[in-house]
Amino acid sequence: MRTSNGRTIGRVVALITPVGVFLSLAACVVDDGPTGLLIVQDQWLGAGAAATSCSVPATATPQRRIQGILDVAVLDQASHTPHYLFYPLVQNLLGPLTGMVASGSTSDVEEKHNILMTAFHVKLDVATDAGASFTWDPACPGEFDVPLETFRLEPGGSMSEIVEIIRSCNAATLFQYFQDQALSSVAITATIRAKGHLGSAGISSPPFKFPVHACVGCLQTGYPDSKATRFDFPAIAKCSDLTVNPYTGDPCNPAQDQLVLCCATDYDAGGQVTSVQCPAVPTGTAP
Repeated sequence: MRTSNGRTIGRVVALITPVGVFLSLAACVVDDGPTGLLIVQDQWLGAGAAATSCSVPATATPQRRIQGILDVAVLDQASHTPHYLFYPLVQNLLGPLTGMVASGSTSDVEEKHNILMTAFHVKLDVATDAGASFTWDPACPGEFDVPLETFRLEPGGSMSEIVEIIRSCNAATLFQYFQDQALSSVAITATIRAKGHLGSAGISSPPFKFPVHACVGCLQTGYPDSKATRFDFPAIAKCSDLTVNPYTGDPCNPAQDQLVLCCATDYDAGGQVTSVQCPAVPTGTAP
């Protein structure tokens, strides 16, 4: 386990039975075909009350997330800016190579197809209506690498990771676009590749396309609890008026995928909200 910006990030390695031996490393340069490195799925951390821990399982979860939602109007209390986190399960499909002595028998030394994981490559494409256009801020492009601490992924092994595929600066560009175009949502396709080294050569996974619905306030509205509907976005509760909060969002990032209830912690002299906490931490004592 490692910690970053106050959020717990889980990385666990699980070894499974090798699924085959690649006879040639030439497969590693195939652009979109099998390479021996694969993003299997976006891991499922649970939903609602079941989503309590920011720890990504290292083996495939029975459920997987096939698309995401990013609410750019949610302010994460840790970073104070919204972003989107992807939870990939990555697998090394290469089997072990067994060294042979001159006589043709197997030697005691086994050469393995270890992959040194180094990064994830992300490309963000925004769908626009006919006649409209979208451009990322040159200071925050829509194509970038997310570096990793170098990690060895053994043959047949899998690993999980937490990857920021829409950065805070990307979310800021989206928010401004919504304001300029009077829009409330837009569709984004994130194309993600896992990257590493296999011996002296580079290796990348085939592209994994993950759709994200970016919006303003959509995760802060439509609460099933009738008592919470008066706090539908853009309305906001006072933290001192709340005694419970059943809507805490994704356990790693409240700005994505699940309903979240935020609350105001401070106001200016004119009564305007100056500080927001997401998810809300109730400080009230009366029902």
